[in-house]
Amino acid sequence: MKIIVHVDARDEIADVKTPGTLRLYEKTSGDWRVVDEAAFAISENANLAAIQKFLRGIVERFGAGHAFVSGNNRGLVYSLLQEAGFRVWKARGPLAALDLDAFSERDAELASAREAETRERAFAALFCSPGGCSAGEGGPSRNRRTPEAVDAVHTLAESLPEGRLRIDLDAVFARYREANSVDVLEPILEARRFNTLEIFCDHLPRWFAAKIAALGLAAEVSPRGAGVRALVFANAKG
Repeated sequence: MKIIVHVDARDEIADVKTPGTLRLYEKTSGDWRVVDEAAFAISENANLAAIQKFLRGIVERFGAGHAFVSGNNRGLVYSLLQEAGFRVWKARGPLAALDLDAFSERDAELASAREAETRERAFAALFCSPGGCSAGEGGPSRNRRTPEAVDAVHTLAESLPEGRLRIDLDAVFARYREANSVDVLEPILEARRFNTLEIFCDHLPRWFAAKIAALGLAAEVSPRGAGVRALVFANAKG
């Protein structure tokens, strides 16, 4: 975990309109230490291109994906910082009074939430795009599946020991009303990141058996309450 703090000449936390210093803190051996610092000053007359160039230099020096603590969190510069991958926090007062441990905990929660949001957007892009809705079951998938979207689909499945995955399609469809079986199951089957894949659903899609055969997989289907359970094996049995 790393935290960038912007301070003025008096070591007070300052907003980005105030010339000052960026200090990069990293926790090592249980203590927060300054591992780098750089002057930070943006001219009042700087245009958008100049500000973007300046911030690219900050990213190149400190890296992105860190907490950025400043005296404010609204405005053009803060928006650009967030676009660059920083999580912007607002604080006031002397730097010595800043509780970096508390900030790191809150920032870790925010980072986790944003990661989840990114996965959700990536998955939703499979079936909620300007291009319109998907074809019905068995029809072609309308959006190109990016690696990020495929990763997002996998997060809908429960990861179990020994390379087992389990997914409840009814629960997925209740959450994503525009999703269909092609959107959800096909990427998981094609990626083949499992030893076994357990599927709970009210019925198997029409395309399922043909897809299993085409991929060289094997499946055992059995009743489960009012629905069915399909157990897919990554390696077809003899």
